[in-house]
Amino acid sequence: MKKILLLLLTPVLSFAQELHPVSFDPGCCSERTGIPIYNYRPDDSGESMQIYVANKFSEKSIFYNGKYDPWKDSEYKNTEIYNQRFIVPPGTLPIAKGKYLDQTEVANIHFEEFLFFMVKDSGKYKDRTYIPKQENKYVLNYYKNSEFYFYPVLAVSHETAETYCKWRAEQLNVGLKEMLRDEPRKYKFSGRLPTKEEWMKAAGSHIDEIRIAPHEVTKKGSQFLEEDILSKRFASESMLLKASFISYNVNLKYENGGIPIEIPQYIYSFEPNARGFYNLYGNVKELVSEGYAIGGSYLTPNTEEALFEEDYTQSYKTDVGFRCLVEVRKR
Repeated sequence: MKKILLLLLTPVLSFAQELHPVSFDPGCCSERTGIPIYNYRPDDSGESMQIYVANKFSEKSIFYNGKYDPWKDSEYKNTEIYNQRFIVPPGTLPIAKGKYLDQTEVANIHFEEFLFFMVKDSGKYKDRTYIPKQENKYVLNYYKNSEFYFYPVLAVSHETAETYCKWRAEQLNVGLKEMLRDEPRKYKFSGRLPTKEEWMKAAGSHIDEIRIAPHEVTKKGSQFLEEDILSKRFASESMLLKASFISYNVNLKYENGGIPIEIPQYIYSFEPNARGFYNLYGNVKELVSEGYAIGGSYLTPNTEEALFEEDYTQSYKTDVGFRCLVEVRKR
């Protein structure tokens, strides 16, 4: 079994590349399913998801410190949950025996993959039930904009998020079944939203995780802000006058200015927590299996009341997203 585990971990650890995937360089394959789907050629769009060219200044240029490999650097790397004999789903990290949580929020590009297969496998219009309900400004300038492929998908209903998580696990099981074809022990994935308890276990103490931090804006970052954030009316021109911002080490509202952008940020922005997860606090509130969203967002102040408010509103929200939990079980 050890040999096969190593083979399966190879695509998972592809996010240990030099940089995380970005809109202008998404890679060949989905971070969430491992399916080789992304395509720049319109003539193949019936078989592969069409990807449009994005600005090479890229979302990684602001509020992003480069590659972080939790499998190597996490303080938890030598604990039992990091050394368990289970197959690791792509893009996830362990939180308990047989339980893996997405390292980041589900992004626009991940959700578009889901909608693509809804149509491809089930027929025309089968995606309509699941399309996020957003205002036109956000549909056209954010969700459908290639510059924001790797930003959190917004305004997805609780039911749709649960459907996505189950669908994602089903896609993983196709490859898993083939990979374990000659193995006597069989495993399968199941997907769902995390419970509040599971989410908080991964997030850790907000008192320990959240602190004041400076954010430098590089020249390329400033160009990205001007050409993609300002041009889509998600910030005012005054922000370009600053070379740095004082805010939190996560994307929460800061009383004395902070980062004045009207959308969440790149899913790998800001600092990962001690276990390697990005943006559990801040960026977007996240749906849990109980039916509401928690964790605070870029619109949320850093208070315990705001961070753990149970937000039941999902449609048309510009600060509610989700991530999935995948369980590994014996068949």
